[in-house]
Amino acid sequence: MRLSLKARIILLMAVAMTTAWAAPSRAVLADGEIYQRDELESSSRLASVTIANRSYIDLKSATVMPGDNGNMLYFTLTVTNGTGGTLSFLDYWVKVYNKSGAEFKPELIPQDKLKKEIPAGQQVDYTFYAPVNDATVLQDLWFQITRWDYTSAELEKPIGNIQFPQEAADVWAPETNLKTVQMGGVPVQLEITRWTAQANDNYISPKLTLKMTNKGYASIKLPGYQYALRAANGAMYPLEIAVNGDKQTLQPEVPVELQLKAVKLPATAGADGWDLVLTQTLTISNELKLNAPVTALKVIAEQQDAALVGATVDYANENGVYELKVDKLDRMPWEDQDVLSTNLSISHKEADALPFPNIQAYYELDGGVRVDAKLIKTDQSVGVPSGTDVHFQLIGKIPYTYSFASTKLFLVEKVSENATEEMAQFTLPPFEINMPVIPYGKTQSISGIGRNTQFAPRWINMFTDGKSNLLEVQLETSNLEKRSSTIPKLTAYFKTADQSLYPTKIREVKQKLNPQGKALISFTGKLPKGVDTEGLRLVIGESITDQHLSVGDEKADAYINAVEMELPREIDGPNPTVKQVNFYPYTISLSNISTWLDSKELRVNFLYNLEKDSNYETNNEGSKLVIQFQDISGNMTYEQKFFLETASDKDDLRLELGEHSYKMTVKDTDLLGKIQSLKQYRINIYHEFQGMRKQLATQTMDWFGVTE
Repeated sequence: MRLSLKARIILLMAVAMTTAWAAPSRAVLADGEIYQRDELESSSRLASVTIANRSYIDLKSATVMPGDNGNMLYFTLTVTNGTGGTLSFLDYWVKVYNKSGAEFKPELIPQDKLKKEIPAGQQVDYTFYAPVNDATVLQDLWFQITRWDYTSAELEKPIGNIQFPQEAADVWAPETNLKTVQMGGVPVQLEITRWTAQANDNYISPKLTLKMTNKGYASIKLPGYQYALRAANGAMYPLEIAVNGDKQTLQPEVPVELQLKAVKLPATAGADGWDLVLTQTLTISNELKLNAPVTALKVIAEQQDAALVGATVDYANENGVYELKVDKLDRMPWEDQDVLSTNLSISHKEADALPFPNIQAYYELDGGVRVDAKLIKTDQSVGVPSGTDVHFQLIGKIPYTYSFASTKLFLVEKVSENATEEMAQFTLPPFEINMPVIPYGKTQSISGIGRNTQFAPRWINMFTDGKSNLLEVQLETSNLEKRSSTIPKLTAYFKTADQSLYPTKIREVKQKLNPQGKALISFTGKLPKGVDTEGLRLVIGESITDQHLSVGDEKADAYINAVEMELPREIDGPNPTVKQVNFYPYTISLSNISTWLDSKELRVNFLYNLEKDSNYETNNEGSKLVIQFQDISGNMTYEQKFFLETASDKDDLRLELGEHSYKMTVKDTDLLGKIQSLKQYRINIYHEFQGMRKQLATQTMDWFGVTE
């Protein structure tokens, strides 16, 4: 029998249905809210509609989702064939009504239109979509299953209804973050393994990891999927694939972790929790494209507060997943300001090295005051190797008188000229200016790839001009690298027991040191006459210029990793003889001293032996040794200044290493008038530095005798 036109139209509308969409449970929302969901619990599923012997139709899932074309109802019917033969789904179709009698016309999604028959003993899922109005909620809907009946005038016969109970919340499946669904014709296990949501003002920037594992036996491609966060009121927020977005093939039992993220979502949207919704684009026609739901997972995680010192925060971008950790916070004195300094380490577990993110940072004091921080890379590395920490310092400055109670550190990545993305927040502990104290005799280390160095105070000198004092602290430095290396630039202050801070100037050794090589550098600073130096310490750290470790002749504008180093005591008083006179790293001895005198000329003859500790590279700039002749009454004084080893001009006097003879000659027509006694005289030795002196030795001798 040929079917009428009406019958054929009805049959064409009643085409086949789709793979199930499973979504997490949720209690029914308040009246007037348009969104409810999702998958029905199999043990408490709604009443089935019987269509044949041991054959029936169930409602498997239903949801209302917003879209570009308005709200759309998606639902899945499962047809079970318990007969011994094939069932044709072309004999059935479904109508959807609400309680007020309005009808919504469902259509099969395109791929399910090919599923015309249900083989004996099997189940087949069919998924429909239907435009609905803004007031539609699931508990107001009922689904009428209709069979084609050409013997009736209407050519159709209703055979049963599926309707939600009054307490619709009782029929939803439990919420879960782990689910296996059909994707590309094979079972795929989906699991949310990681979730963070950094809060800032009224927004959050969530990130999550979706682990996808192919549980089938063949590789599948996963093109055309989208991901979104769904709030409790149905609002959808698209997620961007930050990592592994290019891995669209799933091999059997080879997990792929997608890193998903969004920026600046309303903080209140997730107050009742989030779902991760996976959708697939379906082309219905040239004019109509749908993002049909595939599944949804519950984000089972508490919104995290800012991480604490020592905790690791994951950050994902297009290059991979980085691990960020802050391990300490310092407040250090700097001129009339204080430096806030934090250690940041970056690592990752990717197979290959990753480039450095373009990091920007700032401190937030007491929840409202922003202090921008500079990022200083302290390791000599051009990227982040796999499994290796690369270290940075984040430094900002505040007035030294400014006090505050709480501190947060914010890290963001500059992703374009006008856009940044938040990476992490850290809550930093309360702190004071309380730098580590290094006891005298202990060393301080600089650790960093290509920069390993050790240093410690070796000698202290106080020079004076009678009006003020110049303090010099010599620092012994050692190169701990396996290659030749320059000494990292350092900045230091003298700190008195009453917390006064005095700046210093450095006398550097600029040549490279061989492995295990040593050098003496020194820091000098002027102190007012009478300043108590008891308990004096050296505050010292690694110099920073702009946003990098200082090099060459660059002037430091901050420092990092500062410590307080206890200093040795200065040797009291001058040496009582002119033998074995130490001014480290040199030692000088005068011997065979004799004098000759007439009315116009004085000659002082002597041998000198200048020795040097050859373990050290040194810089003698600004240093001289002064040998002074003085008659016992003090009426006549004569001296000569000597450079050490080298001199800037060929005519300048200098002392050479080893033993040498020397003659000091004084010509004066009034010599005898000035020298009132020819019994004794003195030889004084001074170390002169930058025009100020320290007496090293003094010895009284007899005229015209010869010393040993």
